[in-house]
Amino acid sequence: MISDVGCVVIGRNEGDRLRRCLMSLVGQVAAVVYVDSGSTDASVALAHALGVTTVELDMAIPFTAARGRNEGFQALQGRSPSLCYIQFVDGDCEVLPGWLDAAREFLGFQR
Repeated sequence: MISDVGCVVIGRNEGDRLRRCLMSLVGQVAAVVYVDSGSTDASVALAHALGVTTVELDMAIPFTAARGRNEGFQALQGRSPSLCYIQFVDGDCEVLPGWLDAAREFLGFQR
């Protein structure tokens, strides 16, 4: 597990795509937050079952990807304020093995 990396995942009604996304992250990074934009499927329950912190956006305010990422970032900072790096991922994407290590190494050289 990479202890100084967290991840924010955003999505809506992603189904099996969300499962693959979250499974590519859970246990690989220090913390994962899933931000849900009004799903009517079991996306939130799936995230909970995998031990992922969830944020359900207020439906009274229009949804945007930026809003989801920002609210996820705030939740992640509140949960794990010592993280050095945050990866943002859409819920229909997977993070390939080795990507987080490579990105962390590259960014570490940029400090």
